[in-house]
Amino acid sequence: MYFIQKFKAYLDLTTGILIFLIVQGIAIAFIFIHENVRQKEAYEKKLMAEQLDNLSDYTKQLDSDQKEMHKFRHDYKNILNSLNEIAITNNNNDLKSSLNELEGYSTKYFSNISMDDFKDLEYISNPYIKSLMISKLKTIKSNNIDCYFECKSDIDNVSINIFDLIRLMGASIDNAIEAVKEQPNGKIQIILINTDGQLEISIKNTIVKHISVSKIEQYGFSSKKNHDGLGMINIQDIKKKYKNLLVSYNTRNNWFSMQFTITKSGGKK
Repeated sequence: MYFIQKFKAYLDLTTGILIFLIVQGIAIAFIFIHENVRQKEAYEKKLMAEQLDNLSDYTKQLDSDQKEMHKFRHDYKNILNSLNEIAITNNNNDLKSSLNELEGYSTKYFSNISMDDFKDLEYISNPYIKSLMISKLKTIKSNNIDCYFECKSDIDNVSINIFDLIRLMGASIDNAIEAVKEQPNGKIQIILINTDGQLEISIKNTIVKHISVSKIEQYGFSSKKNHDGLGMINIQDIKKKYKNLLVSYNTRNNWFSMQFTITKSGGKK
């Protein structure tokens, strides 16, 4: 204050205080925004973890129910065949007619619960991946979409963050579902292959018009009307985080395919 009064530097003092307040205000705003984004991401991760844990518990119960249902269906058919033999031996036409009616009804019932859609899920030990696949296969089935699912090798641990993998698979399958929803004969193929060195995930769907692979990674690109195309951008953002993650696209013979290859070596960039 002595030097300010001596040199009458009141304007410099005012300017300095103003600049200091502006810089401080910008710094506080930046810290607030950064902390808000960080807390939001942490909350979303926590919420996603809780949802996946709940889905995992449901998956275990559903897995157990599916196995019991398989056993029941096998025993039920054996019992039905035995009763048919008794009806034929005793020449009981009323019993044969009733058994035929029951067999037709039960066959229709067992086909509706679609146990065969989940048969390869027994190879997926990772509860998060299994939960996701059950959810997506049910969605595909509810939309009457022809789907082929295959997984013949055990899948447990993966070499990238499991939540990032769930986002990758979820966005890709959702894109495939949206693409074939309005197709009269739309099809989806999902194949998981786990070897000693890497995990390969292939998700394919039929298309009615050609898709330019070069445009897929552009922000907001979508081949579907009223769709923001952000799923592909999310996939690219996750891809940038890992050195051991390869993402490839391909269109051939009216099929669009997306493949993820995750090697066991590497990690985050």
